Amino acid sequence: MTFLRFALLAAFSLAPAARAADCLHYAGAPLTLTGTVTLKTFYGPPNYGESPKTDAREVQAVLVLPKPICVAANPQTEEEAETGQRLITLVPPAGVRFKPYQGKTVVLTGTLFHAITGHHHTPVLMEVTRVTLK
Repeated sequence: MTFLRFALLAAFSLAPAARAADCLHYAGAPLTLTGTVTLKTFYGPPNYGESPKTDAREVQAVLVLPKPICVAANPQTEEEAETGQRLITLVPPAGVRFKPYQGKTVVLTGTLFHAITGHHHTPVLMEVTRVTLK
């Protein structure tokens, strides 16, 4: 009985570490994500949706992932961990527009970062360095 308790305790105490190891990371080496591009309109300044009649509209490209991802916290940059993320706001490389990719499945290469301003409408964003159709 004691062995069973010990085994269960060990399994549950290791589970969060195992899950964190499976998460993606902010910055660092570029990574690749595959999903569908959609263009979404969000409320912008001055009140970000509190005054829809006077708030600006911001159209942003968002990658819709087929299954949720998690991103581990980065204590060096104070970026928070995120779990269950299926929507990633895309920051295009210079001169690239995502409108031609709308509704299409793409493979993106880039680095992740956490939302830091009111213009970031998803918790996780990707600075894209390469876009290819799947």
